[in-house]
Amino acid sequence: RALAVAAGANTILLVVQVAGAIAFGSLALLADSVHQASDVVSLILAVFIAGLVARPASARFTYGFGRADALGGLTHAVLLLGGSVLVVGEAIRRLGSEPEVDGVGVVVLAAVGLVINGASAAWLHGGPARSLNVEGAVLHLVADALGSLIVLVGGVLVVTTDADWIDPVASLFVAALIVWSAVRLFRSSLHSLMDAVPEGVSIDELRQVLLDDPLVTDAHHLHVRTLDGSSLVFTAHVQIDTDELHEAQLVTRRLTEALSAEGVGHVTLQAECHPCESPDH
Repeated sequence: RALAVAAGANTILLVVQVAGAIAFGSLALLADSVHQASDVVSLILAVFIAGLVARPASARFTYGFGRADALGGLTHAVLLLGGSVLVVGEAIRRLGSEPEVDGVGVVVLAAVGLVINGASAAWLHGGPARSLNVEGAVLHLVADALGSLIVLVGGVLVVTTDADWIDPVASLFVAALIVWSAVRLFRSSLHSLMDAVPEGVSIDELRQVLLDDPLVTDAHHLHVRTLDGSSLVFTAHVQIDTDELHEAQLVTRRLTEALSAEGVGHVTLQAECHPCESPDH
């Protein structure tokens, strides 16, 4: 619900900003609108993804639909980079012509954008959800609030100094902010799609959790990834010093509970009573 309300508020702000950018002749405001548009898409996508990820796994999608988060983020990052290129090209063109800018109108709309984006980010950040989907939406809103702040400062300078060239320069700063956000989003999405070990997770520490059990003599073939940006999926081969099936099952249960305490949501362990033929892979 919080995502839906934030998406509605930012959609209204986007329409107002685009209209204001055209009416006031502000490229900086238009550049911020590009970022604002990305936020609207991000929030709408976040609402859709939240529903999609919540769907249970099926016979065809046995891992569920968590990958939709990374696919949406990757697409979003590409669109952001394309929009920033257009903004930079227009800013360079305007630096030579310095069109007249209505600084007062720019200041008013930038202030409104700062308030809406800042309030939306604070609201979402204070909610109970801590998924990558929601945190990504929060980061975009914070970045857009910073963009509005840059536009606001540029508008004040235009009003006080009557230097219209400040507006296209401010738009370049906003474009740089867009690129920074897009690169971070692209990188995190690509890492998720390539099954990289999630940030903040140590494969060595997880191996040590297994080796701390008195009956575990070796642990190898460790793999950890995230499907939805929040829950971890862990698999491993575990050599157990026992020939009893029941005791081996008790050990794997203890290990699963220990890994769950470390934040691993889905654990698959293959118990072995003899050394694996290729333990290093």
